[in-house]
Amino acid sequence: MVRPVDPRAAPGKPTAYFVLLIGAVLATSVIVFFALGLFPPDRLAAYEARGAECDSAFDAGVAGLAADGLLDDVLRREALQAEFRSCLRPAFAEPFAVVAVGVGVLAAVAIALYLAHPWWIVRRNRSRQLPPGLVGGVAEDLDDLRRTMGLARAPQWWLVPHRGTPSGQAFGLPGRRRIQLDAGALVLRATDRPAFRAVVAHELAHLRNRDVDLTYLTIAVWRAFLLVAVLPPLLLIVHPGLVTTPSEWTWRTSTLSYAPGFSARFLGVLVALGCLVYLLRNAVLRARETYADRVAVDVGGTGAAMAAIVERLPVPRRWLDRWGTHPVPAERLRAIRDPVAAWRPTHWDLVAAGLPAGVLTTNLTLVTGPALGLDALLGAALLGLTVGPWLGALLALAVWRAAQAAVQSAAPARRIPFWLTSGPVLVGAFLLGMLLSPGTTSGRSWFVTSGPASTLVAGLVLTVAAVALAGWADSTARAALTGPRPRDARVDARDTPSPTGATAVFVAPARWALPATLGAAGLAGAAALAVWLPFASIRYGFALSWGPVPADGAGWYAAVGMVSTAELGPADRFVHNPFTLTALTVLWLVPALLAWNAAGRRALRSAALLGLASGAVAAVIGALLPVAAGMVLPIDVRQAIPEAHEMAFGAVVENATLAVGSVLLAVTMAVVLLRGGSRRPARALLAATVTTIVTTVAISWVARPVSCLTGNGVCRTATDLDLVSRTAHWILVQGLIVAIPLVLVAAVVRGIVDPTGTPARITTAGDTSPRTAPWTRTATVVGIGLLLAVTTILVVGIRTSAYDLWLRGSFG
Repeated sequence: MVRPVDPRAAPGKPTAYFVLLIGAVLATSVIVFFALGLFPPDRLAAYEARGAECDSAFDAGVAGLAADGLLDDVLRREALQAEFRSCLRPAFAEPFAVVAVGVGVLAAVAIALYLAHPWWIVRRNRSRQLPPGLVGGVAEDLDDLRRTMGLARAPQWWLVPHRGTPSGQAFGLPGRRRIQLDAGALVLRATDRPAFRAVVAHELAHLRNRDVDLTYLTIAVWRAFLLVAVLPPLLLIVHPGLVTTPSEWTWRTSTLSYAPGFSARFLGVLVALGCLVYLLRNAVLRARETYADRVAVDVGGTGAAMAAIVERLPVPRRWLDRWGTHPVPAERLRAIRDPVAAWRPTHWDLVAAGLPAGVLTTNLTLVTGPALGLDALLGAALLGLTVGPWLGALLALAVWRAAQAAVQSAAPARRIPFWLTSGPVLVGAFLLGMLLSPGTTSGRSWFVTSGPASTLVAGLVLTVAAVALAGWADSTARAALTGPRPRDARVDARDTPSPTGATAVFVAPARWALPATLGAAGLAGAAALAVWLPFASIRYGFALSWGPVPADGAGWYAAVGMVSTAELGPADRFVHNPFTLTALTVLWLVPALLAWNAAGRRALRSAALLGLASGAVAAVIGALLPVAAGMVLPIDVRQAIPEAHEMAFGAVVENATLAVGSVLLAVTMAVVLLRGGSRRPARALLAATVTTIVTTVAISWVARPVSCLTGNGVCRTATDLDLVSRTAHWILVQGLIVAIPLVLVAAVVRGIVDPTGTPARITTAGDTSPRTAPWTRTATVVGIGLLLAVTTILVVGIRTSAYDLWLRGSFG
């Protein structure tokens, strides 16, 4: 027997689909209203003329700097770029004002429709309140069912006297819930009492699930979307002067006639996203029905009667009916018979999240910066900070729900786990939206801007990041949803047997578990997309570039210098970034707190000790490397004066030391990930953090002083916080980049050596290991506290470099 799904563990499909619906409506509305802001021909001409004027002024400024020989003057270049942004800013004021007004009107109309829905339903159905004494015993039966379903407050019962179908409908505003029953339901009570209880229990389940507001907000948002964001643009495309000169329409004045390309792009986006909004609306309504069926069975005990009712429903003949507002009978039967069928996510959920996000991102990437008066890269980064949390949190939510369904269903492990495919599906949908977006606000497509090869590489990089985040979310969810069995507890038949014979015990997670997980995933998504988005739009933005050649360098010495300073695309943007180390810290801290037990603390200490060992190795190598380099290389090479495109010997030694630290970090992560056990991603990130800090200390207080004393390096102040922070971030970022191919290669080798893939012993069936001494818990808490304190110092220390790289171009 499988446990009923605990609705507290994560929001169900109706809530998830509603969030996707709001995202799709906002994405479509922003695009539509921005295009409407440029819609009149004179306004569009003025917009284009302003852009041409600003371009000409900028080109003239560049020519002037070139004539005066001042192109290398950073301050003058930044001033010229600031003038260009100030010139463009007024052109975006009116379109964005239209966006703000349009979204505000859409929200107001949706709220008004939602508030009016009880009046409309009563008026349309000509229903009236159910008289208490109309049929003997009805009131008592209804109140008994209300108590059975766990509702503290009784709804108002209404009757539709002229309708003979045996059905009902839950509606109403908060505090004034109503359920109306058709007259046929009262007849059903006399002929089939269990079926009557099933019908009423289904409607009461809507109240228990708190999906009434969700349902009628969904319907209200859809109708407001049609009235405000779809109908006006269609009318204005046909008749641009509908508001100013409504009686002067001719075919030649129609936008379809004089701007067919713009009209086709605009209508294509409107139709595509309108269909997506429609499908999401129907998905919300279908999901609430299957969810109510499941709760009515679990709580109301109406499984047999509910299944009998659904089996008598007519089977839809058209294929499109499966995408309607009500689930087909086969889908409802699956929900009734399978406790997790209404819970398990699908890849279509991720497509619905990524597609509108990609379309919206493409259309706003090129206008966000100029509209706000910011540098183009900073504008794209701010857009990434907005879209990234959405994608990261929704990916984590889908993986969490899949993990919970797997834990509670006792189903055998899938050959290809959901988390492994969810990342590529989300990224694919996101890129599809970017590639197919006609660029209604910019007039250019994403494919033309970055090129096919760059788009492919950028997509691969983002896919790897999404798979890593999905793997972390799956590991975190399973850590929160399973727990050790008490030593004196009996084995429950409802517990899930593992493949190794152990028993995984499902536990209701803490209330903060899911919000913390989604918050951590959202922060990671923001940090990643804020860097990925600006460089994904640049041709060869993710190219691998080798470092400069050392002065008088040749052979292995030149190779060491070039390889140790190799850089993948925007790696320096991750380095000079306070979000990088912050996101990584949160990603290991949340799982650590979720599994705060003796076994979990032992795993944390093991990962931390492995990081300390790697840092110790880095300290030894950092002390020996300058001495060894001084002994191997002749003095004329070490003292060679570098040209503008070359590196000095001291810089080669320091970069090689940083590279060694990064490789050790990658090896440490690979060892943790391939050793097995729970929460491997979090433990690998913890080990990486410890390795980063210890290696940074070793380089700052061991390697650099040794290089200085031996004359093989530059003497620097070891207390320069900005330098120490940049060192730590370089080790971390380079180590994460190296860890990706290293883990893949190690996984392939492990698969060859151990093709059976023998799983590690699952220990969730009971904590049989000896209890640890009290001081170990105190030591773990103190160690985590020190680690967080040092991490905070490093994040604060990078602020100056982050400002110089990200903000100085816009704010000076």
